[in-house]
Amino acid sequence: MNTLAKMLNDFRSSPLGAIRSWQNSRVTWLIMLVTAISLESTAWFFQYVMLMDPCEMCVYQRLAVMLLAAAAIVMLIEPGNRFVRGAGYLIWITGALYGLQAAMKQIGYYGDEGLFLTCKILPDFPFGLPLYDWWPDMFMPTGFCGQDDWLFLGQNMAQWMCVIFGIYILAFVLCIVSLFKKDS
Repeated sequence: MNTLAKMLNDFRSSPLGAIRSWQNSRVTWLIMLVTAISLESTAWFFQYVMLMDPCEMCVYQRLAVMLLAAAAIVMLIEPGNRFVRGAGYLIWITGALYGLQAAMKQIGYYGDEGLFLTCKILPDFPFGLPLYDWWPDMFMPTGFCGQDDWLFLGQNMAQWMCVIFGIYILAFVLCIVSLFKKDS
């Protein structure tokens, strides 16, 4: 509890300085890794317990979350090394933007009349990677875009994923800004 209290006190006195300092800690990147693993676990729960088949946009978002996990793993190697952290930042923002783009596109599919025309049977992953062949349980879309009866606090899954990817993007921006701007 003392460490948490110190972190909060540091943040109150110098928000950007605290964020800058946190980036050198493996705990920060472990938290990011745990959040990404939790999101992937939740996706599996929806698929295998709630029997909600993933659509094309869903599997793109799964890839994006895996990129976020990969970014955290890279950062865990040596968070104080600028080159390692730079590689992690690149993977992080790529995953967050890729996921946000897929989630926003999925939101557009809700309410469309042509549900069967919106999704592809086989997704187009970056670099033409056949991830659906390599790991079909994770990356083979078996559902239709826009079909989602699940709601939490009045928002569907794609809307929540926009919020989640938005939080990852905001955290990224704060980390980058903290590296270049001193607190006033």
